[in-house]
Amino acid sequence: MFEHANLDGSKYRTLAAAETFLQPEVLEFREGGADSAPRLQHGVAGDVLVERYLPAESVGTAWPHDSVAAPWWVVVDHPPHAGIVATFNESLGGIYKRVLNPEKNVVAFAEQGEEVVISAGVYSVVRAADSKELSGNSLVALRAAYYAN
Repeated sequence: MFEHANLDGSKYRTLAAAETFLQPEVLEFREGGADSAPRLQHGVAGDVLVERYLPAESVGTAWPHDSVAAPWWVVVDHPPHAGIVATFNESLGGIYKRVLNPEKNVVAFAEQGEEVVISAGVYSVVRAADSKELSGNSLVALRAAYYAN
């Protein structure tokens, strides 16, 4: 269980990870600690720090303009080297310097933990539900294709 002096249960708190591809805990930051504030969450997928930005709990896990599902987890390219997020990352097995693989540049994780890669400016993912390869010119376009039939 992650412990840190700044964890107060209001502004900073840990939650059980709902996604099986993440390490067991998620660090959540709420501006001012208010329940009505948007939330920034950090998790560790394998050894990579990821994050997503969610609306206030009263709204749910999806933004009103993007109500298909919770935002995907995006890889943090330059993880912090100090502070609560750095301590969280390290304690859950995340690395500070990510090794870039130009042949498989993972930039995000889709709903079921599928790796989203970018190559030549095109994002792609193989959807776990039906093994269909999808692509888009942006993460937004790819998410739309992912949740379409």
